[in-house]
Amino acid sequence: MAFSDAASVQNGTFLTSASDVEPLIPLFAPYCGGVSRQISLQEAMVVLIRGSWSGERRLEGGRSLGFHLHWSGELAPLELLSCALRFPAHPAVTYDFQLPAYQLVQWLMLRRQRELPEAFWRWLLLGDPLEGAQLERAQQEAARAAGAQVAGAWPAAQTG
Repeated sequence: MAFSDAASVQNGTFLTSASDVEPLIPLFAPYCGGVSRQISLQEAMVVLIRGSWSGERRLEGGRSLGFHLHWSGELAPLELLSCALRFPAHPAVTYDFQLPAYQLVQWLMLRRQRELPEAFWRWLLLGDPLEGAQLERAQQEAARAAGAQVAGAWPAAQTG
């Protein structure tokens, strides 16, 4: 799918267009390959704004299993998104997890047609760490930011 200012994707009751994703590009670019990957970043941002994506997981023997991935949360690179992965053919199989928004964007950038990259499945199913322990770093930065907000919101305790 080529991305242009005229491109738009139906999202329930509204359209997601280039003007909707443009403010997010400078926020996510440093975490997602910079401007050299701008087209795939823009395409992934359209999907991120929608809050869901459906695809297939290829299995051994040439079979595939359809899935729906949904997420919610703040659309900022280091914010944790709450995600839910469901398999319509197997309603009892569900995965609920959190990850930094930029990591989901990276995986969406690496998708091939209706398939998420193998790194996503290794992380989800085998517990492989994110490259460079990015999740831990993102969680630490988010905790520091939350601590700064809390510290600034409450008066300092006084003793004496």
